[in-house]
Amino acid sequence: MKVLLSAGMIQRGRSGVGRYVVALAEALVREQAAVDLFIAGLDEDRALFPWLRPERWVSIPANRSGGAANLWWHQVCLNRVAKRLQIDLVHIPSYRRMLWHCEVPQVATIHDCAPFILREKYDRARGFFGRVIVPMLARRVQHIIAVSETTGKDVVRWMKVPAAKVTVIPNGIDHQMFCPPPAAAIAEFRQRHRLQQPFFLYVARLEHPAKNHLRLIRAFEVLARSGAFTGHLILPGAPWHGSEVIAQAVAASPFRDRIRLEGFVDNVDLPLWYAAAEALVFPSLMEGFGLPLLEAQACGTRIACADATSLPEVAGPAGMLFNGLDEAAIAAAMTQLATMAGPARRHLETLGMQWAAGFTWSAHAAAATQVYRETLVTLTPS
Repeated sequence: MKVLLSAGMIQRGRSGVGRYVVALAEALVREQAAVDLFIAGLDEDRALFPWLRPERWVSIPANRSGGAANLWWHQVCLNRVAKRLQIDLVHIPSYRRMLWHCEVPQVATIHDCAPFILREKYDRARGFFGRVIVPMLARRVQHIIAVSETTGKDVVRWMKVPAAKVTVIPNGIDHQMFCPPPAAAIAEFRQRHRLQQPFFLYVARLEHPAKNHLRLIRAFEVLARSGAFTGHLILPGAPWHGSEVIAQAVAASPFRDRIRLEGFVDNVDLPLWYAAAEALVFPSLMEGFGLPLLEAQACGTRIACADATSLPEVAGPAGMLFNGLDEAAIAAAMTQLATMAGPARRHLETLGMQWAAGFTWSAHAAAATQVYRETLVTLTPS
């Protein structure tokens, strides 16, 4: 079956959706012989798909790279591409690009329902699109893949999509990339990045208020004053909406010399950041999945996260949970991690690696292929 996957919104692979598209596409091409995959994307992103044959790439014009122009291309031009290539099914991996009218069966992946759950994250126009237009689009799609049980329930609740049209397929991680690095590699990494002190890590784009950096910074200040932890807090992530508020909070902190804004971190370096960290602390207020929780555990690093949305189901049995709205609770979790005895540490590290091993892109691609098959069978006249 010929499947056209849109990659027209992946931001050079730096976003969660971008990483999803690249990983899913590679697993489909390498492992799912029943799928003849075509990818529509911007030529600036072509290098992210080196294993895709040239004739399977569809170029989206550079002047349709973002915003309304990219929406227009999907709504107006994608059907023409599908017709020309005799595509059997279209897969849209972001709810913002779902088609109002698709001339072939359409499957969409929905990663979260943030416009409903975190309303303050969006301005009026984006909020209207997310809360009014997107649900109408979702109800017109033949089938929806939700990346977590939480997101699946939210799609049914907020977007009024029948439960029978929603299949939950958890994300995977790249286990060749995310695994415990050699001790020598970690030592070299620490030296190269001047990481002489232990540090807590929070991997997330610098987005306020959704990612909850300010409460984490204040919780770290409580921890630092207590003397229970003498290390640092490191915040890798690309600037996003509200990043200036986070930068101001760091600059105003009495412990600003122990808080680092690291900027965007390339995926290649992520395993070393995880492995070198004391623990990953993830206070985000809303996530449809939360890949860093699995990536860190796969690298042998302990995690603590907010007890909110999908995070508890992704964190698994080794994840320490806290109230993300309570700075004292965040500080208490960090204190517990910093002072944990060796046997308890090793138990959580082992348990976390075992949990993360169950999430693979191979499994996601196989389940997505089954959704494609069932969608086509359901819509094919007998």
